[in-house]
Order: sequence, then structure tokens, then C-alpha cells
Amino acid sequence: MKIEKIMFIRPGQRYKEILLGPPMGILYLISVLRHRRPNSYQFELIEQALYGLSTEDILKRFRRFDPDLVGFSAVSMEAGEMEEIARLVKKEKPNCITVLGGPHASIFYDWALKNSDIDYVVIGEGEETFPELLEALEEDKPLDKVKGIAFMREGNLVLTEPRPFIENLDSIPFPAWDMVDFKRYSRVPTMTGWVLSHQWAFLFTTRACPFKCAYCHNIFGKKVRKRSVENVLKEIELLVNQYGVKELHIIDDIFNVDLARAKQICDEIVNRGIKVKIAFPNGLRADMMDRELIQKLKKAGCYSTVYSIETASPRLQKLVHKNLNLEKTKQVIEWTYQEGIITHGSIMLGFPTETVEEMHLSIRYALEAKLLRCWFFTVVVYPRTELWEIAKKAYPDLNLDFKHYDWAYLRYSSETPFYKLATGIELRKIWAYAYRRFLFRPKILLKIPFRYPKNLFHPRQFWEALKMYSTIMPNLKSIFQPGKKFLAQKLIFFSK
Repeated sequence: MKIEKIMFIRPGQRYKEILLGPPMGILYLISVLRHRRPNSYQFELIEQALYGLSTEDILKRFRRFDPDLVGFSAVSMEAGEMEEIARLVKKEKPNCITVLGGPHASIFYDWALKNSDIDYVVIGEGEETFPELLEALEEDKPLDKVKGIAFMREGNLVLTEPRPFIENLDSIPFPAWDMVDFKRYSRVPTMTGWVLSHQWAFLFTTRACPFKCAYCHNIFGKKVRKRSVENVLKEIELLVNQYGVKELHIIDDIFNVDLARAKQICDEIVNRGIKVKIAFPNGLRADMMDRELIQKLKKAGCYSTVYSIETASPRLQKLVHKNLNLEKTKQVIEWTYQEGIITHGSIMLGFPTETVEEMHLSIRYALEAKLLRCWFFTVVVYPRTELWEIAKKAYPDLNLDFKHYDWAYLRYSSETPFYKLATGIELRKIWAYAYRRFLFRPKILLKIPFRYPKNLFHPRQFWEALKMYSTIMPNLKSIFQPGKKFLAQKLIFFSK
């Protein structure tokens, strides 16, 4: 079988306003294939949400490129759209090979393969697995010998031997950054909600997380693997010098898992005179920080951090195995604030067994900490996590049959979050209340214009903020009604 044209599709329109960034997994695969077999393949990359493409738009590009293989990368909340595109691809060209990779594929490979429009699933890291799968298909080698894949054979699921994690991350070539439309990405929401600079890029420096939070999957394993400091700096220099990147968003699971290494990276950025802004949309565990690292991050160009708190309930911290030192975290947030770095936090509301009082405890924690912004999410209970098992045990009467799972519930501000299904409590109202309490405080409204960089407040960012607030406050009248009633008592022209 001859494979010359490979089209990668990153599906997803429904959730285009959240968590948008370059498709790192795909970019790594393209780079690996270029290095292993130079000039052997033509590549086409389709990013549906980035360009606002309809399924018909994708089909037009599919017909024009006429690929031999289509590779999808998707997270679970994009699974429904991925399946629809795969169906149309197979209908258009039945002999086109379809392969699915990414987080959804790695955990729900059997679920993905129930859709007969997906031929193969790559499980876990794909940099070694995907090239071997292509080689097996092209040279008619036994697919059973390719580690880390799943497929159907005569109606039966075939799951091959697991692929070991890649120990030497320096052996992986840098992502195919030439495939990225940097200017386009500067005009869309990011994981932090904005960018300070027009040319920005994601950066991985490690893989895996050593902790065992009940709501997470184990996609990269628990043994942290680190790129060498020199390897990281070479990619930064490439991005800055060749692609004009002025801002990096570091998206490790935990960048500061090795404090000495994290400090060394900061020192090297300064010593080499690299002028770049740095943001952490995730990747910093607060109770593992020290003040010296915060100072070095600031000196290296860091202007924004997000600290994942999740819950201020000691009971829930223990239940979900986060085990965050809440007092240390509050201190680290204050240190970060004092260094002039924009401080963000994230809180999850609606854990299984969580009480309303515990939710308010988390909200109060966010109000008391030196946070300039806080993201409040409704808990998503993913199948095949420990949190799923906790939920089943806590709510035995709730139908948590994976076979009937609706991926539409996998959104962090769901209209019908899991907690309401389980308890009947209107979690959406608590979620909106949390945002109102946090955002509409005089000290926050007064600090933001002075603490945030001025060019964050251009019209596009203001418009994006309004769109976000409209989801929190669908009825603005109800928000301002108390103020109107107060003024009506004092001012004649407000009287009816």
C-alpha cells in the first residue's frame, strides 16, 4: 500500500472559544516523519476551530488534497465532531485510511473503534508508534507487532502490546512550527484568555505528572521525563529567531517539579539575552514553588501564571488526591503578586460528595487570595478515572453506564453539569455566583487597569471578555437590580 499524502485534522467547532492553541501532537508527528523519511510524504493540516471551518469546508479541502491517510487528534469533548468528519471522509473515499490519536484515543480506544469509520487508534505517545504503523501498512507487515495501537479485526478488538514511554525527550525533533499560522493564533482566545504578544507558541519541557489526582488520566505516565536545559533553550531560540515568536506558553504538567532545572532555564533565558514573554496557563504546582523561582521567572519574562487550587476543602483535597498545601499555596500566590506577575487561580465546583458549604469555602479562598482572576469550572466526571468510581459509589442510583455516555456533558461550564444530575442542586447558579462575587469587587475592578499590561485591553480582548461574561450573566438586569432598588430610594428620577 502506497501512502504519500497525509492529512491531519484537528476537529472541533462546538468548543472553539476555550483551550485553543497549536496542535502539538500533530506538529511533533509531522516533524518526526520528515526526519525519518525526508521527502516521502506531503502534509495538509486542517484546524477546524481556528478557521471556523464547516464540515463542508473540510470536505472541499479533502477532495482537493485527496489524501491516502487522514489522522485525527481530538480530546473527548471533540469526539462527536471527529466521528462525524470521519464518517464523511469514509463516505467520500472508502479506501482512505483513518487513524485517531490524542487524549481521547489513548483512553477510549475501544469506544472510538466502535465507530467503523476509524481504522486504527494510536495509544499514548505517537512519535514512535505512528511511523511504525505507516511502515507496517506500506510494507504489509503484521499490525499485531506494532506496539501501542488498537484496531478491529473481523469484529473483534485487537489491542497490541503497550508502547513504552519515550525516555529521551531530546531525541524527538522540534515540532513542525512552519505548519503553524502564528498570526491567526494571535487573534483567537487562548488557554489564559489572551496573549500579550502577536506571535506566541506553546512549549513543552517535560512530560508526565508524578501525582495521582482522581480526576486525571495517566496518558503520559507518572514518571516525569525532562528535556535537557540546552534542548529547551535551542527550541526557544529557534522560535524567537526564526519564527519571530515573542511569547511562550509553557504547558508542562508541572514545570517546577525540578526546582533547580526550572531556575536554570530561567537563568539561561536571561544570560543568552533572549527577549520573550512567558505565561503559564497551567504547569506550576503552587506548593512546590519558592520565592527564588518566582523572582527568576519574572526576570526571564514571565508575566502571567495560573495556579490550580481546585478546592479549598481539606476533605476533598484528600478525597481526590490533590493534597495541595492550601496555606503554602496562598503564600505563593501573594509572592507572585508582589513580584508583579498576573496571578490567576482555578477552582473546580461540584465534586462527587461535595457540599454547598465546601463550594463556598473554595469561593472564599479565591476571594481572600491575591488573585487577579480566577477560573471557576464545573467538575467533569470522566469515565475510567478514579473520580468516576467515586461518583458511582456515592450515587449508586445515578445511571453512569459508560455505554450510554453523552460526550456533550464534557464541558467545563456545562448547562447540565454532573453535580446537578447527581444531587439536583443548581450548580450552574453557584458557578455564576462565584464569578460575580470574584469579578465585581471594587478592589479587583480598580486593580485590573493598573496590574494588567495595557495592550491586553484592546477592542478584541474587551469583546472576548464581554462574551465570557454573557455566559456568566445571561440576564444583566438581575445583576444590576439591587443597585437600582437602592438608588430608587435615594433619587427621585429612579422612582416609578
